[in-house]
Amino acid sequence: MDKRTDKKFVDPVVDQQIIKQKKGKGIWWLLLAIIIIILAIWFSTQRNNNDAAQAPSSSSSAMSQPAEQPAATDNSTPPAADSDNALTALQHYYAGEGNDDSQWIDLDQVSFATGNATPSVTDEQSLNQVATLISQHPDHNIVVRGFTDSTGTEAINQPLSGQRANAIKDWLTQHGVDGSKITIDGQGADHAVANNDTAQGRDQNRRVAIQVKAAQ
Repeated sequence: MDKRTDKKFVDPVVDQQIIKQKKGKGIWWLLLAIIIIILAIWFSTQRNNNDAAQAPSSSSSAMSQPAEQPAATDNSTPPAADSDNALTALQHYYAGEGNDDSQWIDLDQVSFATGNATPSVTDEQSLNQVATLISQHPDHNIVVRGFTDSTGTEAINQPLSGQRANAIKDWLTQHGVDGSKITIDGQGADHAVANNDTAQGRDQNRRVAIQVKAAQ
């Protein structure tokens, strides 16, 4: 009897080829899995790098935006005096009907040392414009009122305030304003606009103010 009929005949050569083919396929699947893992890691790394690169840009963009303005201003600190306030107030008055007397207008362009009636001009250009504007309306009269701080007695402050008002009258007449249209009034330490307990307050109280009288 042929041995091939009793047992399953296995050709050694063919059997080795089958084993090699199976091993070859397994290696290719393993390589494919490794490649997929490597690609997944690479994509994950790229995504993290992109997120990190965009973060500073967003931060810089936020910092470049202007800060939100406060809803309300802090009124605890008084605003600095604007030397153009007097000029602006006069312009508004003369631009109106002029049928009533103006409000009292402080001449912020001038200041006075303690016990002194000589004005110190802090904004000559603006003060010159005030004089020019007044001179262009000769049908109105002007009252110049002088003030002092609380330093000194009333016997000193009353005449000193009048001298300050007169000094401004002289200045206005030298700059084209008709002197006959100007009257002076000394108020002493009355009608303070600031606290006399501080040096800054006393400096603000040593002042002159003008009022435009309605045209007759």
